[in-house]
Amino acid sequence: MATTREQAITALLTIFEGIGALKTVSRRNRDPEGMDPALTPALFLLENEDDWDRNPGYNQFPIRSIMMMAIVYSDVGQDENAIPGTPINNALDAIEAALVPDNPQTGTMTLGGLVQAVTIDGHSQRSSGDTTGKGLAVVPIKILLP
Repeated sequence: MATTREQAITALLTIFEGIGALKTVSRRNRDPEGMDPALTPALFLLENEDDWDRNPGYNQFPIRSIMMMAIVYSDVGQDENAIPGTPINNALDAIEAALVPDNPQTGTMTLGGLVQAVTIDGHSQRSSGDTTGKGLAVVPIKILLP
């Protein structure tokens, strides 16, 4: 039986929950203005879109993928010496480290064999937070389902 979307997303969230640089991890987005700074940096894993690639041919199963957004918030408060990008950079480095390949044969992160691959895929978006002390990064993550 093929891995379900929910199994793949839950497994990815579990990996992100183990990142020590993050104080909050959830699949439900929150208003960054209403978050307690003590709960940041925070990561919210959101589903963005599904794709069924029929390039292999119409007589074959489509290649299924889920595009996720990992939204990272930080709040360093009003301290003029604190850099809002620092916790964002640390969180991004930790996300990359958490997605290290777990399948040496393919060189891919497979969530322990649940999926074909999990990769950071595309351009991230950032808001430096220099004025407010609240930084933001949006990281595109692709899950390639079997």
